[in-house]
Amino acid sequence: MPDLSDVLEADLNWREAELASFTAAIMAAPKSTIREKTLLRGAWAILYSHYEGFCKFAWDAYLDELEKKSVKRSELTSEMAALSLRKNFKSLRGALSDKDLWEFGSTKFLEMQNSIATFEEKLETDSNLWPNLYRDNARALGVAPTLIDQHATEIKTLVSRRNDIAHGQKMIIKDIQEYKKYESAALLVMHDLAVCLIESFDTESFKLKA
Repeated sequence: MPDLSDVLEADLNWREAELASFTAAIMAAPKSTIREKTLLRGAWAILYSHYEGFCKFAWDAYLDELEKKSVKRSELTSEMAALSLRKNFKSLRGALSDKDLWEFGSTKFLEMQNSIATFEEKLETDSNLWPNLYRDNARALGVAPTLIDQHATEIKTLVSRRNDIAHGQKMIIKDIQEYKKYESAALLVMHDLAVCLIESFDTESFKLKA
């Protein structure tokens, strides 16, 4: 069975291959033509979709692999235990009678702590994976990628311009060199997330220290 490293590597590989194919098509297009400009806009939209898509895939894969370990919530760090109970906590907020709170505090919470952790509610991108949301989701998983901070400006621009394209606005990418700057930033941020998740899983940093 493939481990988390294999799963994330395979997902990155097909995404990078598709981006490389787009780059090749842009390079082959006559310069300063409608074809080149159209391909650059298309590449930008595809780049964003792979950035968001990989991050979502990586978070889900991490949680899926963690579920397979059958770890009790009481053995998890507070961040991970809280994440596994996110759906339950949302339901509780909608039923805040005195009786509900007493029942939860006296019996249900203890049961949940001693149960195997599952992650019924996964992390979301809100279809706009800005750097602050990327950081929040990484923090919820107990990991701290650093390259998102170094490339926050590029990622903000990637999201913003992708929204312009999605809304049919006339957003122009100057040339392949401009595009490659943002592709490089996005790929570095994606790889950094993968490395952090793999290291966390291999070292079991999601568990409370003895």
